[in-house]
Amino acid sequence: MNDICKKIHDIGIVPVIALDSVEDAVPLAKALCKGGLPAAEVTYRTAAAHDAMVEMRKACPDMIIGAGTVLTKEQVDSALDAGAQFIVSPGLNPEIVKYCIEKNVPIIPGTGNPSDIEAAMSFGLDVVKFFPAEPLGGIKMIKALAAPYNKIKFMPTGGVKESNINDYLNEPMIVACGGTWMIDKKAIAEKSFDRIEELTRGAVNTMLGIKLKHIGVNEENGNGLELAKAFAAFFSGSVRETSKGWFGSELVEVMAEAKARGKYGHIGVQVNNVDRAKRYYEALGYAFDESSASYDDKGNLKLIYFRDEIGGFAIHLVK
Repeated sequence: MNDICKKIHDIGIVPVIALDSVEDAVPLAKALCKGGLPAAEVTYRTAAAHDAMVEMRKACPDMIIGAGTVLTKEQVDSALDAGAQFIVSPGLNPEIVKYCIEKNVPIIPGTGNPSDIEAAMSFGLDVVKFFPAEPLGGIKMIKALAAPYNKIKFMPTGGVKESNINDYLNEPMIVACGGTWMIDKKAIAEKSFDRIEELTRGAVNTMLGIKLKHIGVNEENGNGLELAKAFAAFFSGSVRETSKGWFGSELVEVMAEAKARGKYGHIGVQVNNVDRAKRYYEALGYAFDESSASYDDKGNLKLIYFRDEIGGFAIHLVK
């Protein structure tokens, strides 16, 4: 997976945009970034696409901006001139794929069946669009296709919305999802970009699934097991021993380590995807202790601590 697709993966949702007016490009881009989605696929469904990307790139230089609904070589050239960092097409046109490869720009072509996927593989691609996702069978169809093509990652678009996005993103073959529900046309027409930011933040919160998992309590006086038993009884749970102490129910972790993290303890924050949550918090200005990172057997980040404490508590993200 190339660097752009890796960044798209860590963002998780790519807003798909069709703008009628260039003047809406900058406030829309800023609303998406403030809401937590610094990415956009600006489609060539309207004549404003080229100039919209130019303005978005100027206003939000750190945003990942791609061109969508690219059907011709002329549109590829237009997109690159506008500063597009990737190209998306609704189908797989070998001529367009080859042209993008020659231009050294990542392309995510549309696929819907095994023949499309094999055509993409013949060009050395490992990320494809699945479109239109829901009408073609959604995540069940993608899982069926991924079985023989287990090196391919998919970006489903079409019918993906807040109510089903995690059905897609929870699967390892999904690199990200394209979506339009946060691009409210009425809000754009009324210049209500705060509404776009609100919808975007809601999409991000749904995607990340941020919730409290457990509280860690530091106990260095030799009474850790008794304390864990007390918490287990209070929460009608059981005691589970770990290499660092005990869980008194799964809600409270009693740490017996002499140098446990946090002045008072730690807070475990559960998320659906630690890489995406880390990227989200970094965009908000938070820093992480990279030495605390741990990974699963597939190389996916599964736990990492924030660098700074809050109120005497260390905080970590955990899948």
